Amino acid sequence: MRPIATPLQVATARRIIGGALLAAIFAAGCAPSGATPSVAGPSSSGSSPAPTFSAFIPTPSQAPSATQSVTPPVDTCPDMLIGTVNAASIAARTDPAPDADVVATFGQTNPQGAPQVFDLLSSTTGADGGTWYKGLLPVRPNGTKGFLPSSRMEVTQTAYRLVVDREKLKLTLMLDCDVAKTYPIGLGTESTPTPDGEYYLVSLLQPPNANSVYGTYAYGLSAYSDALPNWAGGGVIGLHGTNDPSSIGNRESHGCIRMHNEDIEELVPLLPLGTPVTIK
Repeated sequence: MRPIATPLQVATARRIIGGALLAAIFAAGCAPSGATPSVAGPSSSGSSPAPTFSAFIPTPSQAPSATQSVTPPVDTCPDMLIGTVNAASIAARTDPAPDADVVATFGQTNPQGAPQVFDLLSSTTGADGGTWYKGLLPVRPNGTKGFLPSSRMEVTQTAYRLVVDREKLKLTLMLDCDVAKTYPIGLGTESTPTPDGEYYLVSLLQPPNANSVYGTYAYGLSAYSDALPNWAGGGVIGLHGTNDPSSIGNRESHGCIRMHNEDIEELVPLLPLGTPVTIK
């Protein structure tokens, strides 16, 4: 039997951040569809508290006794392993070997000020005899993967995941194989669509003004806009609240996923950074 992920600690990585920096980070999706792309830089006023990170810590299940005959069940909805960088830096490589080509290098903190995390898809023994994970990387192009050494990460897991249905304009919160709740959402326009694929949550930002276009909370995803590759901040796709409830159920954004404020506030105490997000 696999370990069951239990929320022993549900504080989340919240960073209070100014509107100008939010605009730069989430430029790909948060402006109204008719707006001109903003290239505003980071705000220099004020300071932000250092973000903290917590994940769902797995509680090991009891092992069967030596006399039991146990056939392990097929796990059709396995927990997602999450790697959090605990070294000064980590290099993702093309193969599980210290001398393989570097795909990308990451620090302990990502550009949005949150702990650097990866979704870990599989593990293998590397050329150095150590454990390496094939991870999903938060870089362009979407879907880029690389091998990451376990020695430079803390590995946790979560049984939660999000599924975005672009056709039905619906977000589903899954716990294991079960639907926990569904929410109505707003998405990108036809010319600036929300990209499909497999992604994950990379940051959680709290705007100082809850009545902003970002609402009360804004998650950053590992996804990037395919339609706006040159936008300031890289064109990161966000999952955020809104001050315009009428946009929910419509396609009005530059790619971001909009939720009612009260809905995203339900997710914040539950989801660790690294929670997988499927957009289909």
